Amino acid sequence: MDKETKKFSIKSWKKGGYFKAGLTIFLVGLALIICHYYISHFGVVKAGWNNLNSILMPFYIGLIMAYLLCPIYNWAVGWLFKLIKTKTKTQPKALKLSRIFGTVVALVVMFAVLTGFVMLIIPNLYESIVGLVERMPGYFDQTTKLIENGANSDNQIVQYIAGNMENLSEKITAWFEEKVLPASTEIVSFVSSRVVSTIKGVVNFFVAMIICVYILNSKEKFIAQGKKLILAIFSKERADRLFELGRLTNTTFGGFISGKVIDSIIIGILCYILMRILSIPMAVLVSVIIGVTNVIPFFGPIIGAIPCALLLVIINPIAALKFVVMALALQTVDGNIIGPKILGKTTRLQSFWVMFAIIVGGGLFGFLGMILGVPLFAVIYTYCSRAVNNSLKKKDIETNTLTYEDFSKYEIDKAEVFGKAAEPYGTDGPEKKTE
Repeated sequence: MDKETKKFSIKSWKKGGYFKAGLTIFLVGLALIICHYYISHFGVVKAGWNNLNSILMPFYIGLIMAYLLCPIYNWAVGWLFKLIKTKTKTQPKALKLSRIFGTVVALVVMFAVLTGFVMLIIPNLYESIVGLVERMPGYFDQTTKLIENGANSDNQIVQYIAGNMENLSEKITAWFEEKVLPASTEIVSFVSSRVVSTIKGVVNFFVAMIICVYILNSKEKFIAQGKKLILAIFSKERADRLFELGRLTNTTFGGFISGKVIDSIIIGILCYILMRILSIPMAVLVSVIIGVTNVIPFFGPIIGAIPCALLLVIINPIAALKFVVMALALQTVDGNIIGPKILGKTTRLQSFWVMFAIIVGGGLFGFLGMILGVPLFAVIYTYCSRAVNNSLKKKDIETNTLTYEDFSKYEIDKAEVFGKAAEPYGTDGPEKKTE
């Protein structure tokens, strides 16, 4: 009887307010200690974080590859399973064969895309570089003649350039002897580190490919194990909320990434066609760059267009001008017609928050952060919006954001512009409208 009383009292104490308050104080103290350590040992923490990311890089790449190849894998598995399920001895055997087939199809598609991309880029890049090198002497000759013709004029800038051209070779030789040769050891070390990094990158790619295969064939088991863990730790209500978060994240990321890939392919093809029509050189190379950088929202077209325009200026200034006008027109069409049609309301973010997510994501995680920052922030924004609206509903207060907007400074009546839905309900605040 004493044991039962003791057991009951401990159980009651865990459910009481003292236990929750103590646990909260402990977690807050632990968070403060971690923040203090992070601030005072920022260099050590950053080095450790970079080292951890370097170790986990194959898993990151493999996870991204599996996520992108998942639709192809699922389609191949489902198609073959329906075809052979009645022709094999057992259903598990049919599923196993279907998984093998789906893995092969997904990897073949991936290698086909990578091979086509490399074969498309390398020859055109080589031709562009060779052509640029061949034209360089002519550009220098034209520049020299221009300077010589203007040397006798009253243009002080031209005279200054002409006077310094004679000492240019001496300055280059002195710079080479004073700067380049003493730093030869550092240059060799840098080149060696780049070679090692390249080899490491190749190794990480093949390890990531193996991880990708494991994830594709075990994703259902991983998801099931995650559900079991969540249900074991949290209550049923909170577990359902976490499952909803997972579904929302998957829908947002999947819709955004697949939509941006399709949008970028369309933009790349249109760019190639327009460059051919306008007789702009390096159509294939520039179109691929524009298509790839278009994956980055908002800033992508600018990031891709600037280096392409600079390269075209060296080759043909008139063609560069045509390209700039074409790129602006293409981006306008993409931003107002093609992009919204394909992406729809995947992220539902305003332009300001899209720009904010790209800048923050790119600053923290580089190129990958610029791409994934938008869907990640969309998920966070959605849940924050839901939390605010749910809190307002409990207080019986209007949730329509337009109700809180103030246009009185413009002497504009909101009801005339937006209708009765924009009218404020009460003088103390927008109370919930009742019919």
